Amino acid sequence: MLEKILALKIVHQRDEHGRTPLHYAASIGYLEGVQTLLAKDQSNFDRYHRDDEGFLPIHVASMRGYVDIVKELLQVSSDSIELLSKHGENILHVAAKYGKDNVVDFLLKKKGHENLINEKDKEGNTPLHLATTYAHPKVVNYLTWDKRVDVNLVNNEGQTAFDIAVSVEHPTSLHQRLIWTALKSTGARRAGNSKVPPKPSKSPNTDEYKDRVNTLLLVSTLVATVTFAAGFTVPGGYNSSDPNAGVAIFLMRNMFQMFVICNTIAMYTSILAAIILIWAQLGDLNLMDPAFRFALPLLGLALYAMSFGFMAGVSLVVSNLHWLAIVVFIIGIICLVSLSVPFLLLFLPSKSTNRILRYISYYPFLLLVWASESPKIKQED
Repeated sequence: MLEKILALKIVHQRDEHGRTPLHYAASIGYLEGVQTLLAKDQSNFDRYHRDDEGFLPIHVASMRGYVDIVKELLQVSSDSIELLSKHGENILHVAAKYGKDNVVDFLLKKKGHENLINEKDKEGNTPLHLATTYAHPKVVNYLTWDKRVDVNLVNNEGQTAFDIAVSVEHPTSLHQRLIWTALKSTGARRAGNSKVPPKPSKSPNTDEYKDRVNTLLLVSTLVATVTFAAGFTVPGGYNSSDPNAGVAIFLMRNMFQMFVICNTIAMYTSILAAIILIWAQLGDLNLMDPAFRFALPLLGLALYAMSFGFMAGVSLVVSNLHWLAIVVFIIGIICLVSLSVPFLLLFLPSKSTNRILRYISYYPFLLLVWASESPKIKQED
């Protein structure tokens, strides 16, 4: 079908937006169509033709995230990687702006084009500035892990990427926190001479804080209630005859002792967390922040201890079936390790530039980025 259309000699025809068929083939990821159009483009007209926005076909492919199309266009016109749109943006700028992390990753790994990484557009923005402005934490993460990226370059407004991160309202607070963390952990700083006036700080919302306190208080109360009940309904029950009447039947078993220790830790740490959160209910905002910092680790410890206690108790009562006891422990460990990944990020110091901590938090960070991503909606250029 494409061959028949090309026979009509409309391959170079432009629409009202100045786009050629090659622009549209690149925009929908039609690799075979791009290859056919390039083969017919003996004069190199289409591959270097800009639409009304100043975008070449390679810019359009980068915008849409089609790495195969970008590779194909670079094979036939390698210099197009450095050509700019009318806004002064190279293809790395465009990919970063539209959040196409696959294209960003490809370009960062491509040798011989290091000048793209810190290049500025007409507004002085680097790809890192644009990824921060348009709230793409995965792109920011790729860029900040590349040692060639200068995270403290300023744009025409005198802003670094970190200035933008703390001043721009992003779609979600989680995106803002992830971008802030990625920049701060790599040593990004505020410029100090920004031409943009500082954003007035919002007064904290007391009701919002109280909702968080109530949620945590409910969880800690439930943990305390469950562990208190478990302390008197121990696995295996109690002896009913003398001389050990009322003593737990499995008292001398290692797993029972582990159950008792874990259950005790869970109950008392959840009670401590509940007491701290009750103090936070007084409504003093100065109390709420320390309350969160102390209550969250305590509640996390309570949940882990309760989980280990459950594993010990269940494996104890099924100990005669050895394989089932092992399965209980394996499932429990897998679940706890999986849960520890997002929980770990709550306590890793987000302001730290320690490289070891960055490596430790790398995969948990990517997991949170993945979790924060909404279903992809194609952006119109």
